[in-house]
Amino acid sequence: MTPAVMAGVCLIDLTLPITILAMNLTFDYLANQPALLPELASWFYEEWGRRNPENSIEKVEQRLQERMNRDTLPIALVGFLDGKLVASASVKIQEMETHPHYEHWLGAVYVDTQYRNRKLGSQIVQYTVAVAKQLGVKELYLYTRSHEDFYTRLGWLPIERPQYHGRLAVVMKQTL
Repeated sequence: MTPAVMAGVCLIDLTLPITILAMNLTFDYLANQPALLPELASWFYEEWGRRNPENSIEKVEQRLQERMNRDTLPIALVGFLDGKLVASASVKIQEMETHPHYEHWLGAVYVDTQYRNRKLGSQIVQYTVAVAKQLGVKELYLYTRSHEDFYTRLGWLPIERPQYHGRLAVVMKQTL
């Protein structure tokens, strides 16, 4: 389904895959793209997983497989620019074991290093939030150690600043 564009604003139908015309940016469910699991697992392991000696690319891939859903949570989305995989984001369930009272979490927000600073991260975050809302999520949380300003610009509010795994984090919230 092709989105409509009015006055420079892209109005999208949440039926995936979709294309944002102005950028030729396409989103899809990871569930529709299972061959991407190894590449995504490698990205995530290099970005976040190496710090934990108990982690492995195989374990990262297993966690991604749990998000291979289309109409239920947890869910993972992927973004393509001109047909090339460039981004990913997920809605997870109970991301921080220290915060079990917060159920739905935005996570695994990643843009390939060669494609950063092109607003692709903003696009996939906004789209993932829209998918979460469509699936009935009322409040979405995230934690970050270094991108508070980015998420604030997208309407997220900081609500806590806990120590998490020995490092300061910011927990943020968006009401959908």
